[in-house]
Amino acid sequence: MLRQKISNQMYQYFLANERQKALKLTVEANRFFKNTRKLLMRFQLFCLFFLVMFLQTALGVNAQPKLSLNVRQASLEDVLQHIRQQSGLDYVIQPDHIKAFTPLTLQLKDVDISTLLDLCFQGQPLTYKVTNNTIIVTGQQQRRTITGVVTNANKVPLAGASVRLKGTSNQTRTDEKGVFRLENIPRNAVLEIRYLGYETRQIDLSATEARELGPIFILKQHTSAIEEITIQANTGYQKLDPGKATGSMVVIDEKKIQESPALSLMQRLEGQIPGVQFNMKTNDLLVRSANSYYGARGPLIVIDGFPAMEQRLSTNPTGDGRLYATNQSASILNNFNPDNIASITVLKDAAATAIWGSRAANGVIVIETKAGRGGRNSVNFSSTMGISAPADMEKLKTMDAAEYIDFEKELFDNNFYYDPISGWRAPNISDALHTMFSAQRGDISLEERDRNLSQLKEQNNRRQIRDHLLQSALTQQYNLSFNGSVNNAKYFASVVHDNDRPIYRANNSNNTSLTFNLENSYFNNKLRISLGVNHMLQKSQVNSAALRAISPGNFGLKPYDMLLDAAGNTISRYYEFTPSVMQERFESQGYLPWSYNHIDELKYNNDQYDDNKTRVTASLNYRAFTWLNAALSGSYQRGLRNMESLRDEEGYEMRSLINLGTTIDGTGKLIHGVPVGGKFVTSNYKGDDYSLRFQLDGSKTWNAIHDVNVFAGTEIRQNTSMGYLQTRYGFDKDTYQSVVINPTVPYKDIYGGNKTLNIQDAPVNIDRIRYLSYYANAGYTLMDKYYLTGSMRFDDATIIGVERTKRAKPFWSAGLRWDLHKEHFMGSQPWINSLSLRSSIGTGGSVPTNGTAFTLYSPSIIDALTQLPTGSISIPGNQMLGWENTRTFNTGLDLRTLRNRLGFTIDVYSKRSYGIMASVPYNATYGWSNLTFNTSNMKSNGVDIIIEGSLIQKAEWIWNSSFNIAYSDNEVTDSRFPRTSNTPSPASLPIDGYPIDQIFAYRWAGLDDKGRSRISDASGNILDADASTVDFAPEDLVYTGRSSAPYFGGWTNNVTYKNLTFTARITMNFGHKVRWKEVNSSQYPNNPAGFTGFLSNSKALVDRWRKPGDELRTDIPGIINTSFNNINRFEYADINVLDASHIRLQLLSLDYNFPPHLLNGNKTFRSLRLGATASNIGLLWKKTDRDIDPEYMFDGNYSSMPPVTSYMVRLIVGF
Repeated sequence: MLRQKISNQMYQYFLANERQKALKLTVEANRFFKNTRKLLMRFQLFCLFFLVMFLQTALGVNAQPKLSLNVRQASLEDVLQHIRQQSGLDYVIQPDHIKAFTPLTLQLKDVDISTLLDLCFQGQPLTYKVTNNTIIVTGQQQRRTITGVVTNANKVPLAGASVRLKGTSNQTRTDEKGVFRLENIPRNAVLEIRYLGYETRQIDLSATEARELGPIFILKQHTSAIEEITIQANTGYQKLDPGKATGSMVVIDEKKIQESPALSLMQRLEGQIPGVQFNMKTNDLLVRSANSYYGARGPLIVIDGFPAMEQRLSTNPTGDGRLYATNQSASILNNFNPDNIASITVLKDAAATAIWGSRAANGVIVIETKAGRGGRNSVNFSSTMGISAPADMEKLKTMDAAEYIDFEKELFDNNFYYDPISGWRAPNISDALHTMFSAQRGDISLEERDRNLSQLKEQNNRRQIRDHLLQSALTQQYNLSFNGSVNNAKYFASVVHDNDRPIYRANNSNNTSLTFNLENSYFNNKLRISLGVNHMLQKSQVNSAALRAISPGNFGLKPYDMLLDAAGNTISRYYEFTPSVMQERFESQGYLPWSYNHIDELKYNNDQYDDNKTRVTASLNYRAFTWLNAALSGSYQRGLRNMESLRDEEGYEMRSLINLGTTIDGTGKLIHGVPVGGKFVTSNYKGDDYSLRFQLDGSKTWNAIHDVNVFAGTEIRQNTSMGYLQTRYGFDKDTYQSVVINPTVPYKDIYGGNKTLNIQDAPVNIDRIRYLSYYANAGYTLMDKYYLTGSMRFDDATIIGVERTKRAKPFWSAGLRWDLHKEHFMGSQPWINSLSLRSSIGTGGSVPTNGTAFTLYSPSIIDALTQLPTGSISIPGNQMLGWENTRTFNTGLDLRTLRNRLGFTIDVYSKRSYGIMASVPYNATYGWSNLTFNTSNMKSNGVDIIIEGSLIQKAEWIWNSSFNIAYSDNEVTDSRFPRTSNTPSPASLPIDGYPIDQIFAYRWAGLDDKGRSRISDASGNILDADASTVDFAPEDLVYTGRSSAPYFGGWTNNVTYKNLTFTARITMNFGHKVRWKEVNSSQYPNNPAGFTGFLSNSKALVDRWRKPGDELRTDIPGIINTSFNNINRFEYADINVLDASHIRLQLLSLDYNFPPHLLNGNKTFRSLRLGATASNIGLLWKKTDRDIDPEYMFDGNYSSMPPVTSYMVRLIVGF
């Protein structure tokens, strides 16, 4: 019914006008998702009804005849005679079998024939099979190891092919060279090989001799079907078949990762996982929906079974305090080389995540790194180079020189500027304003003024900015890996080195990563010992000079400010005072040069970051019985970060600071309040994380009907961190010496006032927290089609001062799955290959991050008068804190049809979060008007859909396509947070009945005849710019929507012709809004006869109001009658809230895999692959008609520069 409804809507959409029908479709979709609760209840009742009915049907099937046996020291012949008398089965035995059989003592009653025979031959050197009502006894076959290579008809190795011993669970997958290795193989075994898009092949190994490098197995491409391939999911505690899971999870295997040849892991995953929203601008990702107001919203990152010590998705350095982030992605996910990853499992609902307990409410991403594979030793080398197009300055939407001078002239004509000649303290002004004031004073004629302004209008500094401050981004990556086995050991080792050069000059980073994974097996694979080591060294440099030059601010370049003169010499400018004051009053008296040179600043004021990260994991697994495994595992992680921020004496920042603190005594001697030299700030951080886990795993199958899988364990974890900050003045970078100072001693500045250095170095901060957990998970399968799972976890942590009842919390989950396609009533449905229903419910938690059990005291400086230390209470203690909790209900459907050529999965979920940390009013007599408690609630609902299909499967052509779309909403459900504000806020605060990312705005009523902003209330009454909003009610603001997309997804296509593969991916985001700040109020002149500093250079100001009547053609306020209210109300008006819906072409790639016959004559290369990729190609469609990219609007931050297309070439060689 759902499919029919959507199909009808899409049909209507393409028949009628696109815009109108798209609107109808959106309205219909909203109506559908508002009824999600009813849909869920009906769906649950439907599942429950059919589950009960068909369980009764299945359990009512006639059972096999039951046999009994009671013998003591019986021979093989006697045992078989008893069986024949009860079952009528004949038997065939050889004389040597009778001799080899150990006399049997056994007592059984009412068991089936299979169970009876299994127990009779258990531990015997014989085996049996039943054929044509005859029991045939044979000797136990000798086991061996078989190795082979799987290729297609063109001899191209098929990586990731499934190879299994038919009828058993003994299976493996081929490596990137198509090689596989299976151990413990009987001589008469049948090998089954499967690969997506190829016919399944079965090979009888009875005539195949064991060898180290086995035969080449060639698969034929399937012309009409896709064979299903089992990919194992990894939850961090166990590996399982996703087709048997009751929870919602997505597995990205090695093959899918390699099919997206982007440089970073985030880029490879974007748009591929339904329900996971990526923000490439901030390096954040969100699994389904947020569960808290202020806390961390990112998923738990697990690496090789243990949580990563560093969980922040955005770990960018903060530069000199004026930068929010570097322009290079430093997400923890991007720290991993995609070529070293075996699989990524995303756990989304409670049945999948509850085993992680208090840290799993936001979802879990489990990364499994590559391990050693048996077979031939191999060496792989890859080299990747990426380069971006030059930065497009046009995307900044700024005025040209003529438009900017026209803007300045209007301000000049209306007396917005002081003439700097009026006093020495006046700051310097622009070249255009200097010309205007010179003409006004009569220093130059009007003709000369116009001539000088005309010359300035012809100047354009964009080319010089691009050539001297910006550059094409360049990335180089080299990867060398070793894989193979020696005796009973398997190993994988790799070395990866990256060099990154971002678009801003004087910024760079490099990263070197070493990985080594080793696994040893003993006692016929009963004991396995594994060791994994990873060490990463990262170095980066951040310099803000280029960013300052193109950003609004005092050091921002006007459109006519050139970097070089006509002779090619760099140009220096004065900002603090006019050139004459600087030179005559200060520099001539011995002050340091006070000019600013944008190009020279690239050499100074650099921040250096050194990161060392080490991760060691080890495990010992012992299979005590065929059904029981015991494992002891642990991990150790260490992170070291050094930050060195050097403000060189030659740089403008230190020269200005020293000059401002310098006076002249009566003898003409300079007195420096700030020591001459540089400023050196160092920050050091060290973190350690220890984890130890003991776990028992049990798995048992009875009569091929009942299957039970259980694991339980306990783990302890300790996380410690220490950090400090230190500042040194008078620093000499050659000798590393500094001046000892007393920061409380005041000094005179050039204005005659008292100043202190007021150093506020951070004290040594030490933090330690310990965790203790007990957990268990059980799964029961009936007749291989009914699945029941459950999990329980108990978490406790050393949150000092918090009651144990608040700390120690249980988390649980339960799930059901029903494989309908295995029911007899389904019959033989050629168009349905598999059909399953899933349902789960459970709880998860989030660690409280914005509260503390004890009151925190923050020490500050020494008081200059009392010489006593000062400080303040930063966070009041609260011993009532605990985990934030989320309960999730999920229902899903999995369908594969058209001979497995088309797959469809839908998940509908509902989440309820409670105990959310929120700031609530408190008795002010205790010292605080608000305190943070676990007190608030919210809810969210959503749908995840993925459709995967093989559109073409021919001998030489393959076209695979994957489309996913998701919907997610959230709503605050706490009446203590009503709408109380009558002014829009740039930050979203929780409001009852609204999403946590809501956007409110003024109702725009246009400009008045003086070019001033007007807004209206809900009744349409207009409020003028000079009127107060005191009488405004919260309802007078308009709710415009959400800042994050409620609808999002991606579409990936892979087309292969022979050895050539083409990949294309688009990403999509719909239904969200963005506040477009065309005019930055902080750079807008609102103080006539006193304005100084940098003007807003937004292109939108060209269309500003200038004279009466302009209000009919523009909404940009004028500057003559401006005020704070005037520009603020325009900035936060609903006309500047834009629909950010868009579709983006994210990636195009082309790869060529050289066929083996071209490499046969080369004894060095075993495989060779060459590829090219283009990323960030551009928008295919956007809802707004504004000429902007809704995801990237420049606001002076590194990460907000609109992206340009980048190109990458890659070479992969196997030896």
